Amino acid sequence: MNFEETAMWQRLSNGDANYYTKAAEPERTAFRVWLKGLLQERAITVEFEKADGSVRAMICTLNEEKGAKYAVNENKENAITSKKKPNDDVCAVWDCTQNAWRSFRWDRLKRIEFAIG
Repeated sequence: MNFEETAMWQRLSNGDANYYTKAAEPERTAFRVWLKGLLQERAITVEFEKADGSVRAMICTLNEEKGAKYAVNENKENAITSKKKPNDDVCAVWDCTQNAWRSFRWDRLKRIEFAIG
């Protein structure tokens, strides 16, 4: 990890749940890129506040070898193409426990946990 990534990880590890909302947009972008890169390497635990106010811890990944299953539409004749713009406020991840795609809002992220190595 470089200095900026280490600083982000330390702030989140110290329980500063408002880190993302207090950060400037360039720092938010760097954080999203860093965390998505981490998710592509391994499964991590993210803790976030759900829309109903409850807090959830989820073991998740974006790594296919760790379980992330990308759907392939075999029926291309009937496929509906989505013109929906990706939402940068939300991170879609593979939930390793439920074996399904889930998402969380970046601004509701409370904590991340992962093993180094």
